[in-house]
Amino acid sequence: MQKIDFEKERQIIDREITYFHFKKAKNRVVKCISAAKQRNDKFFLNYFFAQDEILRDNFRLAIHYLDKAIRLRPKDGCSYNDRALCLAELGKCDLALEWFNKGIRVDRNCVPLYHNKGWLLNSMARHHEAVVCFHKALEMDEARPESLYSLGDSYLALGQKARAYTYFNKALKAVCNKSSYVRQNIEKRMKSLEK
Repeated sequence: MQKIDFEKERQIIDREITYFHFKKAKNRVVKCISAAKQRNDKFFLNYFFAQDEILRDNFRLAIHYLDKAIRLRPKDGCSYNDRALCLAELGKCDLALEWFNKGIRVDRNCVPLYHNKGWLLNSMARHHEAVVCFHKALEMDEARPESLYSLGDSYLALGQKARAYTYFNKALKAVCNKSSYVRQNIEKRMKSLEK
């Protein structure tokens, strides 16, 4: 049996969640928990326990496991990112922003931190700041569909329809055949701009 690469797995899980493939994500999380138990890898065991709770919408318990993971690996940007997302889901937006910023300070190369900070800023109607975050995410991953889509959303909120359309179109190309649900949402946004 091939040894599971936990770093690669968590990127795949993040992608599955982004594309709304929750069952696939859950199956991968279960396999990773089992492998982490076998290896007695406490960091990844806590990290994947947190992912399991996030998929169940148990954000407080997920934070408990992420705190343990952060104590074991204090410079893991993904753990900070997920902790901040849990706080946002619990309605603690200002605290979530603090955790995104903490994560960026310890891991400047963690793309999800920039994207998700932008997502939160967008939800707080702080669109100019969100644009900066999405552009930073795209500097590191130029074909990241969720950043392209969210950037389109930001520009639309700022009244820049042509720019919004451009980024929705780029997101559509990036998502390609990976998620019909996401593709349909992008197409709806683009059609609304064509009117």
